[in-house]
Amino acid sequence: MKKKGCKKIEPRLARVNAVQSYRGCASDAAHFLEREALTDPILWAKFVNQFREQTDGTNNGWRGEYWGKMMRGAVTVYEYTRSERLYRVLTDSVRDMLTVIEPDGRVSSFSRETEFRAWDLWSRKYVMLGMEYYLEICRDGDLQSEIVAFLCRVADYILAHIGEGEGKLPITKATNFWLGLNSVSILEPTVRLYELTGEQRYFEFASYIVGTGGTGTYHIFELAYENKLYPYQYGVAKAYEMISCFEGLLEFYLHTGIEKYRIAAVNFGKAILDSDVTVIGSCGCTHELFDHSKNRQTAYYEGIMQETCVTVTWMKYCARLLCLTGERVFADCMEQSFYNAYLGALNTEHCECEYARKKIAEGDANLKPTYLPFDSYSPLIPGKRGRKVGGLQLLSDGSYYGCCACIGAVGVGVFLSHAVLQAADGIAVQFYEKGTSTLRLGDTEVTLRMETAYPADGAVTVRVCTERECSYALRLRLPAWSVRTEIVSSRPYTVEDGYAVFAGKWTGEEEIRLSFDMRIRVTKPISWERDELYNMFITTEPKPPVEVYHDPADDRYVSLSRGPLVLAADARTGKDAASAHAFDEANGEIEYRVCEKQEITPGVPCILSCAFVSPDGEAFRLVDYASAGRDWESVIAAWLPIA
Repeated sequence: MKKKGCKKIEPRLARVNAVQSYRGCASDAAHFLEREALTDPILWAKFVNQFREQTDGTNNGWRGEYWGKMMRGAVTVYEYTRSERLYRVLTDSVRDMLTVIEPDGRVSSFSRETEFRAWDLWSRKYVMLGMEYYLEICRDGDLQSEIVAFLCRVADYILAHIGEGEGKLPITKATNFWLGLNSVSILEPTVRLYELTGEQRYFEFASYIVGTGGTGTYHIFELAYENKLYPYQYGVAKAYEMISCFEGLLEFYLHTGIEKYRIAAVNFGKAILDSDVTVIGSCGCTHELFDHSKNRQTAYYEGIMQETCVTVTWMKYCARLLCLTGERVFADCMEQSFYNAYLGALNTEHCECEYARKKIAEGDANLKPTYLPFDSYSPLIPGKRGRKVGGLQLLSDGSYYGCCACIGAVGVGVFLSHAVLQAADGIAVQFYEKGTSTLRLGDTEVTLRMETAYPADGAVTVRVCTERECSYALRLRLPAWSVRTEIVSSRPYTVEDGYAVFAGKWTGEEEIRLSFDMRIRVTKPISWERDELYNMFITTEPKPPVEVYHDPADDRYVSLSRGPLVLAADARTGKDAASAHAFDEANGEIEYRVCEKQEITPGVPCILSCAFVSPDGEAFRLVDYASAGRDWESVIAAWLPIA
């Protein structure tokens, strides 16, 4: 059924249908989200009702994205937890969603009079993605058929109105935001639908979208292929939407084998890493924009930064590139994002954001208190969490929701599903969570048991249990930050491209012990003088860049990391996060000790707490960034002020 001449590219690494049972940070996060949001049928009903109420056209809203975003994340969490309750809730919501389609195939949170502008195509994209992800777990053959038919009708309505030809609207003009990036990102579910059906019209529509270049003004795919500019220099800088477009391009490459698109997709990911990833693993220090954050992450900015939507979408993109290329750097990036920016955004304390609290306190009758499972933005220099809800939209019952709260679940789902991957010759372990992972290699069952307190501790024992004699290679990722990794094993091994490789015949149980380098690592700000940023926000026309200049005061910071964890100041440890920090050193290394009790204050746990002494004798503690400031009241800092 596929287009003649097209081929499905097989990545170097692939997800496996492993049975996982972990007892670490990632597992805790998955169960937390399942309990607090994903199994709430009332919430799901609210999201579906946006397609009955169709009010997004009244304020150029994006309520229509909520259902698909949440469904995609919920499916990835289900693949780990295997919760029957979660499956039933998701199935009920899918059946509810199938009822909102209009006779001509239209599904939209915008009215007919306001459709195909603002975030309409973006929201329809998420409807399609939500259904496509659910198909991966659906057990009911009849329901599967209904979903595919639904998807085709949704897509066919779009194809009848968007594209090339008389009476059709160009896709980059089907929005008044970001020069078309948000609408063009429908590329990904379009390619997925082609894979499901083999229908040529979906391949042709995907080809048309790729041909637009992403904006119709700046050909971002070509710019990535040429690799002469960083993404923040592409002319439009909205980070989350741009990464989403490249996710679609990567999907298109996998179904065409056109090498140019593979090169562009990989170049884009590495360019982000070189220019915009901060110490906590997110991007964007100017609102939600690529802005050369790697250089500017200590620059003062009054607004919001380090959006959770960007963190999660970057993690997802790294997961794709990890599988495509097999390169360790993308697993390192996922780990950095997960243990710092991502876990830090989890709202485990059930806080309400400062903005909403103030509005309600001022008597805003349109808002009522609402719990969201994620914070939307993360501070780097001294600041607080919980300042604002990203993508806040009012719902008809007076509650509200946000984009980051919906997208968040897919972050932990992607992390867990890529913890252990399958290579052509065996198994590739990427992440170290305490617990077990069982998978099949051919007709042989292999179980990996990990004993560790990682990421708080660098000691990892991997017990490899092979059901019957079998030949395969076991690859264990050696994080780039671990300069001195000790490996103890009775089996010979080699180190290849950042992985310890143990090959040969396996049977019974074997033990491999890893000890990662947990010395404190120091990062200092990068020196720069002048830059040009595309700080446009809502716009339909290109805007010239804005000049920005370096402030020497931005150099008066330092960031400390231990293992994959960034250490942070938290006002509750007794030292003001905005005060000057100094560290005692011996033989060129910062001296510290891991505290016996892992607490911020008595009764407030954290992943890691480390004690330091300054040269003048001042004792103070730093905690892991993800645990810092979870009360959304304490001032915290990932970049510590120095004298």
